[in-house]
Amino acid sequence: MKPYIPCAFLFCLCLIANVRGQENQKKIDSILQIINQTKIDTVAARNYLELSDLTMYNDQNKTLEYLEKAQALYQKSKNDKGVAKLYAQKANYYYRLGKIDSARRYLKSSVDKSLKLGDTLRASVIRHNIGILDHYQGNTESANAIMDENIPVFNKFKDSVHLGNAYLLKGKIGMTNGFFNIALQETQKALKIHKALNDEFRMAEDLFQIGTIYQTTQDHEKAIAIFEESIGYYKKIENDQSVAQALNYLADSKIKLKQLESAEKDLDEALALSEKLEYNANIARVYSNKGLLEFTRDAYTEAILHFESSLVTWETIGSPYNEATSLLYLGRTYKKQGNLNKAMTYFDKGLEIGKDLGDPEILAKVYLAKAETLEGLKDYQEALTNFKKNKSISDSIFTLNRTKATEELKTIYETEKKEQQIVLLEQEAKVSDLQKLLLGGGLGLSVLVFGFGFYGVRQKLKRNKAEKAKVDAELAFKRKELTTHALHLAKKNEVLEDLKQKAKELKQNDASKNGYQQLIRTIDFDLQDDNNWKNFSRYFEEVHKDFNSNVKARFPNITANELRLLALLKMNLSSKEIANILNISQEGIKKARYRLRKKLNIATEDSLQDLVLSL
Repeated sequence: MKPYIPCAFLFCLCLIANVRGQENQKKIDSILQIINQTKIDTVAARNYLELSDLTMYNDQNKTLEYLEKAQALYQKSKNDKGVAKLYAQKANYYYRLGKIDSARRYLKSSVDKSLKLGDTLRASVIRHNIGILDHYQGNTESANAIMDENIPVFNKFKDSVHLGNAYLLKGKIGMTNGFFNIALQETQKALKIHKALNDEFRMAEDLFQIGTIYQTTQDHEKAIAIFEESIGYYKKIENDQSVAQALNYLADSKIKLKQLESAEKDLDEALALSEKLEYNANIARVYSNKGLLEFTRDAYTEAILHFESSLVTWETIGSPYNEATSLLYLGRTYKKQGNLNKAMTYFDKGLEIGKDLGDPEILAKVYLAKAETLEGLKDYQEALTNFKKNKSISDSIFTLNRTKATEELKTIYETEKKEQQIVLLEQEAKVSDLQKLLLGGGLGLSVLVFGFGFYGVRQKLKRNKAEKAKVDAELAFKRKELTTHALHLAKKNEVLEDLKQKAKELKQNDASKNGYQQLIRTIDFDLQDDNNWKNFSRYFEEVHKDFNSNVKARFPNITANELRLLALLKMNLSSKEIANILNISQEGIKKARYRLRKKLNIATEDSLQDLVLSL
């Protein structure tokens, strides 16, 4: 079912488009008159460029004609600066046609021309667009390198607008790579710059991206606050398309927090704006969120209608990932209704798209949904097969995310090291300037001798400071790595325990229990794998040197299990995280803490945590 747009609205839209078209034509006629009257080639070429801009969205044949005329005039007059601008406009033309390689080629030509002219600022501005294309095509390493090359240039020329844009794109690249801490840091830099400029549109864009980062990392309360601030700016500058998009994201977080009435109002507003603008991608998202809203309310019939509208719109646009997601939602909803066979039909369609895309997240979700549905259909052997496929892909995703987390920590560490080196070099340059001033002033041999002595002391202090900064940075990195490893253990054991319970449930109904027994034994082996704990202990000792020996010296009767508990308490982890790491219940953790207090003779009014932190 296509989204309904009233006929009266279509008439108004055509009328507005016609008025805008008439205004545009007046400008075009006026510029053509200037071109006919001028005898200066560069003036005519510049006006042809302006004509290409005016026709870019409604007459691409004319756009190309004007670009070719401008190029001929600029080349005739040997105006390289004009040619550089022309190449940038040609890149824009080919980008809008979807010809990315041609767009890239003209952008590169524009950069080369600008550099040849010595215009490094313009070259960096154009190169920024190459970075956008690289990011669009998934080449995040190249895009990030371009931003790192551009940022010093924008700083040098005090070009705050483009500097902020560079940091914003670095934030987008961080999100693409799954480096959400880096993404947040870079986007906040962009926001700080754009706030100083009072650039409300870019502030809104920065805030929207920050909200998306919080939403992706499941911090929905912060996401809601940021999205609302972003929407305030978008409304102030009357950017309805961005308002519609941000309202959709805002509603998504509200649904997650069960703020359903408020979410429904946001979605109704987003839908009205999106239909007015014929913003089909956002219409599809609104219907998807409306489906999730009704699903949360257990109103499954209404949810199905919304999910079907979303699916039809995504199919019209041609967005396979979103089609697969809508099919998954429809399958889950039919499963909730008890229509398991129909649910399987949708899951199978979603699985087919997921395989074509090679998307692990879609595949993992569909395999799990299929397994649970097959269990309801009492097809236990096939259910187990799908559970195994889900586990295999989920393990791969978890390993990938853990690798990304480690890479992000290393990147942060390397960045901090570079920043420290820059600070030291700047300090060294200042001291060098001071020495030149003293020597140039002719203060005599005594001052010179004092200067050399001072220089030696300063060099020693600088080395000590650099060493301390290096040690502190390495220790900070190890702390982050230790936390990552601990949380990995907690999550891994939690997932394995859930899977083990599911396998036990299946086992009760399965005639042939050998497969289930083998799966349970494999999970038990993973849960009890001591290698994971050995790796954790090694990281722990690097950060908290002599902790184990200090504990044993003070409490000789401490057992290995009690020492493990003390180490985890030292890291200030929650009881749930500790329970998952040690593979015992939270009630078991309470009992273990109670026994430990008794063994260490800790009074009722004293804190076990305070004692551990003091060790």
